[in-house]
Amino acid sequence: MDIQFDKFNSEQNLLAQRKLFVECFPETNGTPVISEEHYLWKFKSFPCKDKERAYEYVAIIDDELIGYYAAIPYEYKLDGKIVSAAMVCDVMTGIKARGKGVFTKLGNYSTEEFRKEGLAFSTGYPIRPEVIPGHKKVGWSFPFQIPMYGKFLRLNAFLHNRRKAFLIPFANLAIYVYNTVFKIIPQSGNHMCVERYDASQIAQIPGFPEFIQAWQADTPISLNKSIDFFSWRLGAPDKQYEIIVLRDIRNQRICGYSIVSKISKESVPCLGVMDFILLNDSKGYSGSLLREIENTAIKNDCELILMMMLHHKAMHYKIKWSGFLKTPFPFSFIIKQFDESIDSNLLFEENSWDLMWIDSDDL
Repeated sequence: MDIQFDKFNSEQNLLAQRKLFVECFPETNGTPVISEEHYLWKFKSFPCKDKERAYEYVAIIDDELIGYYAAIPYEYKLDGKIVSAAMVCDVMTGIKARGKGVFTKLGNYSTEEFRKEGLAFSTGYPIRPEVIPGHKKVGWSFPFQIPMYGKFLRLNAFLHNRRKAFLIPFANLAIYVYNTVFKIIPQSGNHMCVERYDASQIAQIPGFPEFIQAWQADTPISLNKSIDFFSWRLGAPDKQYEIIVLRDIRNQRICGYSIVSKISKESVPCLGVMDFILLNDSKGYSGSLLREIENTAIKNDCELILMMMLHHKAMHYKIKWSGFLKTPFPFSFIIKQFDESIDSNLLFEENSWDLMWIDSDDL
């Protein structure tokens, strides 16, 4: 089997790439992410100056595209300097090419190209167990997992999809009682006001850059959440995001914020929490921010709130006191270091990071 590895040529092979995407991720069929417009936003519009907008590599057999491996250059602030990291996404191998070592060979080729491009490290967030052995063969490290937390508001769709609709009245009553318990817990923050924005208003939020800078100062390895980055990340076609800001009316300082979006998981209408930050001196207001997220979920007729959050951050924000539980579906955080000047102990330490869905390409 003669496999050729090369850079992806989107002008010639985009149709084949889109076809392979649907083959490998059938759950996306009928959603906006399979469109050419989504691809062009994701890989051709990222605001990185003087760099490739994305790194894309393919495996080809007999002129047929059978594998694809891509990364978007995300910037992280680490030890006071900005480094570029390869955020790996859309890794796929065609069905008829599986079991022949294509995944491993393409992974080795692509990550070596990342090294040659001068990227400091690569990151990934696999959730499917079947891809883990292939990533390990390529030399990825698995320093820790990122739990996914959830809070049900209703169980209508969840039980209906599982042909247990007769349980809905009883299950919803139990959920109502459970959630009411947490509403009894008093929330601090009478001097806090809530502001809501859509994605197009991100640059107009007063004090927002200063808030992000304060968060970065307390986070050893932090995603460079510039206004340019937000404008791109929240600009996916046919997606809508709401930005919830918690502001101290005494000094007009932003103390916390969250980005949320309505999504569907296994036909259950959900509210996905893309990002959630409170400054260290304001962590006591996490319950207030989570309650605003719940209000947003109710307004959007969502039955479940989901968020990917590191365990130490979930403990820091005490999200269990707002009714959130750890689901049985964690993400693996994988990393491959290229720049040997970076302290590996810092890079592989869970407490160095504040990772959420915004650090990936999901949501």
